[in-house]
Amino acid sequence: MTIPITLVSVLQGAPDRALRSLASLAGLRDAPEHDVVLVADGAVGLDDLLARVEGDVRIVRRPERGGVLAALTDALDGLDDATRVVLLRDAPEVTPSFLGPLVAPLTDDSCAAATAGGPEGLVAPVAAHVLAARAGTLRAALPQATAHPVAETLAMGALVAALAAHGSIEPVGASVVLPTAGTRLPAGLGEAPELSIVIPTLDAASDRVRDAIEALAERTDAPHEVIVVDNGAAPQGFTAPVNAGLRAARGAYLVVMNDDVEVLPGWWEPQKEALDAGATVTFPLTIDGAMRTDFAAWCFAMTRATLDEFGVAPGEFFDPALCVWYQDTDLLHRLRLAGRPPQLVAEATIRHGLSQTVATPDPALRAWIDARILEDKAAFESRWGTNVAGAAR
Repeated sequence: MTIPITLVSVLQGAPDRALRSLASLAGLRDAPEHDVVLVADGAVGLDDLLARVEGDVRIVRRPERGGVLAALTDALDGLDDATRVVLLRDAPEVTPSFLGPLVAPLTDDSCAAATAGGPEGLVAPVAAHVLAARAGTLRAALPQATAHPVAETLAMGALVAALAAHGSIEPVGASVVLPTAGTRLPAGLGEAPELSIVIPTLDAASDRVRDAIEALAERTDAPHEVIVVDNGAAPQGFTAPVNAGLRAARGAYLVVMNDDVEVLPGWWEPQKEALDAGATVTFPLTIDGAMRTDFAAWCFAMTRATLDEFGVAPGEFFDPALCVWYQDTDLLHRLRLAGRPPQLVAEATIRHGLSQTVATPDPALRAWIDARILEDKAAFESRWGTNVAGAAR
């Protein structure tokens, strides 16, 4: 039995771009049998073009733009769960033989989705313009992908993340599409990361985490990855998730950031320049809130050389003996003893919610944190004494 294939192209205006994309679909060669759904997502200026469309095509008109995920949800209406759905966003131009290689990985039940490559080879799934998945898998993943609002440029990333819970995501270099000129993704999306940003949290689904990640996406020009380490069950403090995130990091530069930090435009480049000039650790200026000028460790940056040199043990940057508190002062003291204290980079700015997690209203968690802080204080003072500048009292 032949498994049906449906191509879903989301059109959001730009008639010339839509025309080129549809013309490329009409030029498919040796392609598996398929039908097409065109979703006019609040688009204007497409009536004449859509009126000329012929063949096995279904047109879905959305009066108001809802984004690619909302358009996909509408397009799935009436499709059998086994149907292979090929989502095309931003009206890309496809090459004549793109379809067969793209849907081939879906014969393996362990594959949740496959993504097309570009003219230069493989493309990271979060940056792909074309994705194939089973209709049933998409229906299962879409509620998670749409649970929280995301910028349209990050919609494919949200969908890929949700699909990954259902199986592997396979980039297919043999399936080639050509993103239409004028489409834009956040800087660096899909590239090998230059910068790794580690965010420990007790609640990865919280509003503050989403706000932190969205600010990073909008205001970080360098290719980067964000590593969110959720340690809420059971809580492990601050040191363990930071060390775990740093072990997973791939970038040459690394940032450790609290989940209640909002980076502001231009936050990264001045810090990179300072690190390249020889700084061991840098930290930005916190505006509209409390600020420490010796070391504001709620957001700090370093190179991989610093990670290797100042870690207390292989794979352990912060001292595991300090669970919740004092690990920043421990690092600060070790840097001072080495004659290389952290450097404030005032040209880089952030906002900080000032320890929203530690100030939790949960009485059980609050009691656990308080007990760990007392233990950390005792461990710190047994090593360094009671007169270390900047230590909490």
